[in-house]
Amino acid sequence: MRMRNLSSLIAFVALLAAGPLPARACTTDAECDDGNVCDGAEYCQAGVCYSRTPLVCDDGDPCTVNTCDPNLGCQFQPSAGCMIGGQKFKLGSHSDLRVVLQTAGGYGGGAFPPANGPDDPVLHGASVRIYTTNGDMFDNTYGLPSSNWAYVGALDGNYGYVYKDLNGLLGPIRLAVIRNGKPSKVQGLGPALNFSLRADPQPVHVVLRFGTLNDCLSFGGTKFKFVPDAAFRALHAPPPATCP
Repeated sequence: MRMRNLSSLIAFVALLAAGPLPARACTTDAECDDGNVCDGAEYCQAGVCYSRTPLVCDDGDPCTVNTCDPNLGCQFQPSAGCMIGGQKFKLGSHSDLRVVLQTAGGYGGGAFPPANGPDDPVLHGASVRIYTTNGDMFDNTYGLPSSNWAYVGALDGNYGYVYKDLNGLLGPIRLAVIRNGKPSKVQGLGPALNFSLRADPQPVHVVLRFGTLNDCLSFGGTKFKFVPDAAFRALHAPPPATCP
């Protein structure tokens, strides 16, 4: 379950621990209503108030913030960007600076830039921002011009995008593959990546930008490994709570 659904999880666990509402005399369901639809509908049974299963608010869209309003129930408000889970992330600083990124699961919903629109990288390019406010506090944005993007697959079917600059003529990002409903990846190489690993950088944040669409990831937490002046690796990162 994603971090932004934590309140729903806590409410559900609390209900399991508490069981029925404190016993009190009732003759109708209305007498048991606590005015909060999020913790489940209350009802009267055999003169005792009980509560049904709490609402779990998750629309499956990484581009909304899932909340529960006590009066209105589940709410799915558009966020400033799309929060994406990460499968793996590597920064290396041996002989050459390197970066490898792979998203977790399907890269779909509102996070995928539609073809022929304002966020299509073949028409308008894209960028990758990698930054941290810890460790050596680097913050770099790498441009991915439209000239090096191409479509993969038929646009009326399951298509994606690929960016290639294998010789690094336009910047340090050598390859990017963005696929609808499948994991996507980014690879970079060279001194223009411009980061250092003297101190632990985690969490490391990534923003993939397509036009006005920002797809955000964050790597660190419990599944990471840091070797000073050598490498930072992180696995199985959940979607971040927010997107800058």
